[in-house]
Amino acid sequence: MTLPLLPTSGVGSWPKKKRGQKGNLDAVSKKETAEFIKNQEQLGIDILVDGEFYRGDMATDYGRALALPIADWTRSYGNRFWKKPIVDRQLIAKEALQTEPYIYAQSLTTHPVKGMLTGPTTLANWSLHTYYRKREDRVFAYADVVNFEAKELEKAGAKYIQIDEPAIGEYHWEAELFNEGLRRAREGITAYIITHICYGDFKLVYPRLKNLSVDQIDIELANDLDRPEQSELITQMKKDPLTQYKDVAVGVIDIRPDVPVEDVDTVTRRIKTTIDILGPTPDLLQRIWIKPDCGFRTHKNPTTAYAKMKVMMDAVKKVREQYVL
Repeated sequence: MTLPLLPTSGVGSWPKKKRGQKGNLDAVSKKETAEFIKNQEQLGIDILVDGEFYRGDMATDYGRALALPIADWTRSYGNRFWKKPIVDRQLIAKEALQTEPYIYAQSLTTHPVKGMLTGPTTLANWSLHTYYRKREDRVFAYADVVNFEAKELEKAGAKYIQIDEPAIGEYHWEAELFNEGLRRAREGITAYIITHICYGDFKLVYPRLKNLSVDQIDIELANDLDRPEQSELITQMKKDPLTQYKDVAVGVIDIRPDVPVEDVDTVTRRIKTTIDILGPTPDLLQRIWIKPDCGFRTHKNPTTAYAKMKVMMDAVKKVREQYVL
């Protein structure tokens, strides 16, 4: 697909109006997916996401699909809690979890839809383990599962596959293991691979991001872009722009539920700051994607979430006009 300057996309999840059966693409999930795809088309977003209305949790769904026992509520990070899978046996993927939702979402539109997967390090971190004793074995076992999923998505027609790896910030000293997990997860895949990272101290892992085995790094930056002079991460990005090595998707919308809808001028400023940092040339403007910081699952309010995405698109259109040659 030929993309415009500053291609736009979402990250994944969208607030659910109604709750369907967790981990299944049921009638409720299908209805919400269809409505969300239509809304994205109306906004003019370039690469769509399915909203993940079928998803119960990034890790728990995989545990259920792999027939693993599921623990009671345990803390994953901060004040976030999951029912973690218990890996008490060898991990063998027999049936793809994410292919059906992708096929359904893609059938609703002529725009490309991302295939959505959870990364091997995040799955390893957010599971409890009794079978694999070594950390490397845990990550690599999940990498094989993710690779199976990615191959099934590619067979189904996915041109863009996002592997969510929010857990990169949890073990920042394990960058090589993290990268090897991603490399194994995408082995044999020709689709465009994105990895989304969304919490942790990014400045500690930034020097290693350029080596990741992906085509695009998706990172949240909205708050840093409001105070670029005070941000150590922005300072690093100026010295060594990621666009020298990868395409970069930049979060310019704060998705936290207590943050009101930004105005167009604020988001326009964030985008222009991004361009100043990562590169203003036409070729680089096609390598800088614009999107919200993260998915909107925790936002709860679809009306406000939609308003934020509309502001983002209005700002992108405004900036694009200034760079048309």
